[in-house]
Parts: sequence; C-alpha cells; structure tokens
Amino acid sequence: MNEYDTEKMLEVLRLENYALTESQAEADLIILNTCSIREKAENKVYSELGRLRKLKSANPNLKIGVGGCVAQQEGEAIIRRATNVDFVFGTDNLFELPKMLNKVQKGEKIIITKRHARQKVRNFIPDYTFQQTQRFGVKAHLAITKGCNNHCSFCVVPTTRGVEVSREPENIITEARRLISAGTREICLLGQNVNSYKANGVDFVELLQRLDKLENLKRLRFISPHPKDFHAELSDAFVNLPSLCEQMHLPLQSGSDRILRRMRRWYTMETFYEKVGLLRDRLPEATISTDLIVGFPGETEEEFEMTMEAVRKIRFDLIYSFKYSARPGTRAAEYPEHLTEDEKSRRHKILLETQEKIVLEKNLALVGSTQEVLIEGKHHRKNNTTTGRTRGYHPVAVKNSKTKAGDLLMVRITGALPNSLEADAISTSPVIN
Repeated sequence: MNEYDTEKMLEVLRLENYALTESQAEADLIILNTCSIREKAENKVYSELGRLRKLKSANPNLKIGVGGCVAQQEGEAIIRRATNVDFVFGTDNLFELPKMLNKVQKGEKIIITKRHARQKVRNFIPDYTFQQTQRFGVKAHLAITKGCNNHCSFCVVPTTRGVEVSREPENIITEARRLISAGTREICLLGQNVNSYKANGVDFVELLQRLDKLENLKRLRFISPHPKDFHAELSDAFVNLPSLCEQMHLPLQSGSDRILRRMRRWYTMETFYEKVGLLRDRLPEATISTDLIVGFPGETEEEFEMTMEAVRKIRFDLIYSFKYSARPGTRAAEYPEHLTEDEKSRRHKILLETQEKIVLEKNLALVGSTQEVLIEGKHHRKNNTTTGRTRGYHPVAVKNSKTKAGDLLMVRITGALPNSLEADAISTSPVIN
C-alpha cells in the first residue's frame, strides 16, 4: 500500500514540474513515506531524518516532508523532534501536496493529518493524477479499499488509515483501463481487508469478474484478504476467471486458537484449514502464502509448536514472518507476559529454517514442469537471462532468453533453488508480446 501511495505522490508531483533524481544531494524536495506496522520501521524514519540534517544545512532551500502512517500517528511530534522537517501529512492527504508545497515555499511549517469524510474518500484516487503519468510498469498495484474495521489487537492500521472504505467500482475500472493502456499486464488489487470490498452493490467477486473482462489484462492478483471473508464463491473465481492467478495470500498469524482470540482474529484453526481446503480442492496446484507472528504476548512453547504444526501441515509456498513488535495504542501492547527478544528470535529462526526446507522441496517438485512466465526484465547478474514470475508467483530466471519486459513466455523448469527457479524457454517467441 505504501508503494502504491508513493506512486500516486509521484504522479501528483509531476504535475507540479517535479522530476525524480537518483541522488538526494541533487533534490529540491525529499519526502519520506512511512510505515508504523513495526517499531523498527518507525525508528528508521527518525534515523533517516537525522541523516538528512547535513543536506538541509548544505542546501537551506531543500524541502523535507514526512507522510504515511508514522506521520498520521505522530503528527506535530515529528516536527518537534526533527526541526529540519518542513511538512507532515497523513494517509488521507497525499493529493493535497501542491497546496502544502505552496505554503511551505512561503516559509510555513505544515501539519495536515485530518481525515476526509467517508463519502469523499470513496473516490480517493482523483483522475487528474493520470494526465501526465510516466512510470507504469508491466505490473501495477491498484488500491480498492482503504482502512480497516477489524481492530486486530497487534495492528495500528485502523488508527493510521482509518475505517474501511471501498472505492467506487467505476473509478477502479477506469484506473485499471488506464494502467492496461499504458502497458500494464498484471494488476494486484490492494486493501487492508481486500475481500470485504463492497460499493454500489458490487462485492469483491463481482469486481473481479468485471476486471477479468478487461481486454489485454493478462493477470490479476489481490492482497491482503481476511480468512473470515474467504468463501466458496471466491474460491470458484480462481477456477472461472482466466486472468485470476492461481495464487492466494491468506494471513494466518498464529496456529493457536487461544492466541488467535487474543489477536482478535475471530477464526479458529479448524476454520482456517477449511478455507485452505476451499481453494486446494478446486486447484491443487494453487500456491498459498501467509503472514505469521511469533512471540505474541503470552505465547507458550506449546502454542508456538501449534504454529509450526500448521506450517508443516499446510506447506505454504511463501511466508512473511515477523517477531511480535508492540505498537503504541494497540491492545496487545498492554497485554502481560511479553516474551524476551532472545526468545522471539529463537522461535523465528526455527520457523524460517523449517519454511526454507518446505519451499525447496516444493520448488524441486516443479522441476520438469511447464510454466507461463511474465517477463519483468533482465537478470541483474547473468547475461542472456531474463527474470519473471509464474502465475503461482514463483520467481524464475530464464536462460538464453532475449524476450523483453511484458512478454508472456512458456518455459520448462530446469532447476530449483531455495527461493527461486531456473528455466529454459520452450519457444524463442513469447506467447504474447
């Protein structure tokens, strides 16, 4: 979501005659788009602002801004702590950048973190941002919801991004068409709880159906769904919609029912296994990724082993794993029995080592198979090699390939590494270019 917001900021700024530079020393404007999901990310913001003091001293005309979730959460405190910051803006305010910069140019310090009314947010991507766009790639993100109503006990999103709001379907389709016309082949729909989408009588499955009908959209994905909103109709969509890739991210967080209740996740392991079965019964070859938190307050050794049992049983293709990090304003931060950093690190290491073995085994099982790869570009180290991903989201290096970014290529998998695959092109010509 932060990457998506950054792209929107760049589009707005191009209309104000700004252009990207590769060097901070050459910049007239530096904006940090921030995340507050984990404590380390928040600390990095202030560390980076400290490093920027020298640039500000050397160039007093340099303007420095802080946006995103840390800005929404901290507001005025950022300017008090980092006096080199000129403006701070929240997650609802990125399209107000021109107005902010105009005031900053006059010497004002700006703090804008006020949330917009729900109705105004429903179409929170103004059309004008596409008039002079320059940076569309073969893959693109597209936000369809903003905020979250779940209030998981470990998460700051409802605080930093507000209540859940679904975008107008017509606005989403318009943006998708513009992306496709600019060369985008794959779109990934974004939302904190993407599959709870509903606007103008259109639910998530119907939105997928409408997007699937768009000409020249080759691949469609979404992230991040909530298990409580994953159902048979959505599982059917993976079979019935040609563009919808056979890959799903389904956050588990913990394998213990007691910890899930403390997390306010509102499903059990039994129901989670049922959700996984909904997809695997229809598409046994589908890849499934997940999020996991180890060392949640009060997590016993036995409950950690329940998470490991789930990992071994489900055999995820990819996990995003985190050591629990207390966030201000969340319920879990006030829970007793916080684990030590050493214990959290020990459990995290066991999880990563187990998952690495599972992924390598699953990758080896793909050797000899035929896969469709969307080429993303040249390999950064190997000559005559291109890289891309399968429909199942496996990263692949294709040897002796001269295809270009955006081509769809049929390949035969020839080798497996812990985190990627190697392949030969079946044909020198792409399926679609």
